[in-house]
Amino acid sequence: MRFLANTIMRGPMAAILVTSVTAMLGLLLPPLGYLSAAAVGLVTLRLGLAEAGKVVAGAVLTTAVLGMVMLGNALTPLAFLLVLWLPLLVTAWSLRRTSDLARSLLLAGLFGVMVVLGFHVGVDDPAGWWRGLLQRMTEQATAEQREVLLPALDEIAGLMTGMVGAAVALGVALSLFLARWWQAMLFNPGGFGREFRTLRLGRGPALVTVLLLALNWAQLPGIALLGDLLPLALLLSMVQGVAVVHGVVAGTGAKRGWLVAMYVMLLLPMVTTPTALTLAVAGMVDNWMDFRAYFGARNRNQQ
Repeated sequence: MRFLANTIMRGPMAAILVTSVTAMLGLLLPPLGYLSAAAVGLVTLRLGLAEAGKVVAGAVLTTAVLGMVMLGNALTPLAFLLVLWLPLLVTAWSLRRTSDLARSLLLAGLFGVMVVLGFHVGVDDPAGWWRGLLQRMTEQATAEQREVLLPALDEIAGLMTGMVGAAVALGVALSLFLARWWQAMLFNPGGFGREFRTLRLGRGPALVTVLLLALNWAQLPGIALLGDLLPLALLLSMVQGVAVVHGVVAGTGAKRGWLVAMYVMLLLPMVTTPTALTLAVAGMVDNWMDFRAYFGARNRNQQ
């Protein structure tokens, strides 16, 4: 990772090369696309919006050529520009100006909101649109697979818009965090860890999440849009919950195995949802309880 970050910082051509190549590799292995966005974020954080704009312009031209040669499609960079590079320009620029990681995370969430709103503006019935798409996909499945998938199709279709919005926001947030970590690795060792451990979104976003939960639980008619925003709101609270765990572990001197256990549970399919919801609740409550300060003070009193 240090080699990649150093390469990006060698100059515009090197940054364009890393951004373009990782973007194209991201078509084969999607997580590599985060490296492409993080490269844009690192240039923005370190050198500013103008230099990062040059890198994005160069990457658009380079991926257009690569897309035509490899895929016969020069429009490939448009997806990268809208979904990855522009969001990182905005969020990293905000972080460079304000040094406020929470505000930049909320901006990442705003891109997810735009995706959800786009679906509701562009499609009369987003859930119905997803249902049709999923039904066409199940036609390629075996009879046994269809028996499992079809009964759950309506429920899955109802969740898809919100999950896509949350996935976009998560991708922007992860790319921004990676860019900030690279910057700290090169110029401020340990800085990102200290910054992330103090992340707090505030009571306003927490109250919005509680309101969305209440409206979703009430199942009032005509609130499909608010229901689709709930996964996004819970995601942002979950990120704060992860920061809370990091802060408590650091403040109490607990073993790093707790962090490993948390991430393993987030990745295990059987416990991903309850773990994520627990972290989201912890993140929301932390805006009033301040778990990091409480456990840190308790640990100091016991010493």
